Amino acid sequence: MNKLILHFFVLVFMSSCTFQNKDSSMQGIKGDCISQEKSLEKKVQLEEGIREQVKFLGEPENLSSIANRMSEYNIPALSLAVINQGRIEWADIYQNADFPEEQKLDCSSIFQAASLSKPVVFLAALRMHSAGKIDLDKNIQEYLKDFVLPQGKQTAENPVTFRNIFSHTSGISPGGYEGYARDLPMPSDLDILRGSAGVNSPAIEVIAPPNETLAYSGGGYTLAELALQGLFQDEFSNIMQKWILEPAGMKHSKFTQPLSASDSILVAKGHTQSGAVIEGGWRNYPEQAAAGLWSNSIDLAKFLIEIYNAYQGNSSIFSQSDIKSIISQERDGHVYGFLLNRSGDDISITHYGGNAGYRTGMTISLTSGNGLVYLINSDNGGALGNELFLSASQVYDWKQFKQTSVQRKQVAPEVLKELSGKYKWNDQIDLSITFDESNNTVSLYFPNGDEYKLVPVIGEGLDFIHPNTGVEVSFLKKDDFRSFTLYGQTAVKLNQKNIY
Repeated sequence: MNKLILHFFVLVFMSSCTFQNKDSSMQGIKGDCISQEKSLEKKVQLEEGIREQVKFLGEPENLSSIANRMSEYNIPALSLAVINQGRIEWADIYQNADFPEEQKLDCSSIFQAASLSKPVVFLAALRMHSAGKIDLDKNIQEYLKDFVLPQGKQTAENPVTFRNIFSHTSGISPGGYEGYARDLPMPSDLDILRGSAGVNSPAIEVIAPPNETLAYSGGGYTLAELALQGLFQDEFSNIMQKWILEPAGMKHSKFTQPLSASDSILVAKGHTQSGAVIEGGWRNYPEQAAAGLWSNSIDLAKFLIEIYNAYQGNSSIFSQSDIKSIISQERDGHVYGFLLNRSGDDISITHYGGNAGYRTGMTISLTSGNGLVYLINSDNGGALGNELFLSASQVYDWKQFKQTSVQRKQVAPEVLKELSGKYKWNDQIDLSITFDESNNTVSLYFPNGDEYKLVPVIGEGLDFIHPNTGVEVSFLKKDDFRSFTLYGQTAVKLNQKNIY
């Protein structure tokens, strides 16, 4: 399991605009959402054809709808845009009737984009580099006016740079950000980098030699944020407005933290797993480059389309050579925070995000121009987001996001019961397996309370799969099934005396 994904996995358990389209087939804009008559049939197919990650061979597939899934997952709202051949095919806003107290949203409403902020910032920096305003490969200390990066594993010959920060290879201590309640004062970037009093994240350190380790680092992006503000002598939100949001036509997006009163009324408020509104409606993220973008699916679809156009040689804001260059710098399946997928001759990029009360994701094929953006105002949004990618792949015949096909296996109840107990995963995290005698099923529980109901499947040993996500759990014969593998790491059953 690659270190970037492993770290993100650990973090998870610890812790509308008017769109002018030149296509004459545009039939109307409903509440600022995009609708084309030719797209309605497939739109309905997606809305009514939500499928799980796993398909059981020889069994009929039970499809669901977006509305039903939102009700099942306790999700208040979804902003969704589908991209087809480099154009926004359609975009809509969905609201759950089970949340009648929520404000009426439309496609101009804004959500926290969370970590989708990072690629937007990186592409802005790429434009700055092309314009000669910054050098991505220069020692970042040369851009820092009020902060000296503590000496760690960096050297004069191998410094921290914008490039290795944006590619998550800077060696800066890994981690994300929790945000701050709206009634609390927001710390400055300097306070955050230093880990000063009142800051809820540790001071940054260069704990590994730059360019050697792939490790997700929000702190690195905050360092870049400070450097850009020092260079341009302007607020970060203004810098991003000039260098990426305005050029890409992202009219309702902003990096402003905190939001003004007039912009606050546009916010789709964040919700916890229980369905409760986040205190104050949302948290503030002074770490703007890492997590502070406010946006919606239409604006982020425009951003992706510009990357696609550039790859095809048709963008006015990114050069083809720049985009092809960054795609060529793949490392362990990642390029500058994007997950890179190659399926035959198809190349696609995908990014996910998660702030308190929000889950987000976006993907586009640089070959076909097909993709999707979702923003969900709930901590429960990850599962639906994955299913949207999977279902859109089926409806629009994408090369990426295909189902996992397995065959169900019958396992005796007494065997399943013996699996229950406490486990230590990767020598770090406590997991548990439970057995439900009423229906002879086992479930995997994570530290945050998430339950993954497991289905036995035919494999090399005693293998299980979680239908919604495709997460695989395999118990090992060699130790009488007292351990299992998950994401390539081993979980070992604790002796009863070690539990208490």
